[in-house]
Amino acid sequence: MNVNPKREGFINDDDGPTLQRPMVDVTPEKPAKSRPTPEPAIEASPAEQDLGSTEPEWPITVKLLHKQIRNNKGEKISEITLREPRAGDINRYGNPVRIDQEGEVRIEERKMTFIIAALSDILPPFIEDMHPRDWNSVAFRLQRFFLPDPAAW
Repeated sequence: MNVNPKREGFINDDDGPTLQRPMVDVTPEKPAKSRPTPEPAIEASPAEQDLGSTEPEWPITVKLLHKQIRNNKGEKISEITLREPRAGDINRYGNPVRIDQEGEVRIEERKMTFIIAALSDILPPFIEDMHPRDWNSVAFRLQRFFLPDPAAW
């Protein structure tokens, strides 16, 4: 009588030839080579935007498209000429441009009116007579000169 009964499904080395089962490869497949993911495009904030690669030539002249104003001599003018701002202007009238907590650029109107008056050598009451669109054209043209330069950080 056989001491070691054969059990179905098992292989016994001492009972004859060894049965070879095909080996199954269980290693995970290598993922297909993927292309590198490009970096996401992040737009610069208004404070960081490069509004021109060349510095403007001073003085800057801005045309008043909607309404003429009077200069200090009482003459009607249709353009305003601005000299380059200096730190002393900020010291006297305050910085007319701020960046709020959300990163938005804010123009402080009263300070900007006094800066425009100082840079154009036109009295503030005449600047206050400007058409709002003309005033904004001048203010937005000047705003970048009162923001910090990110390259300096």
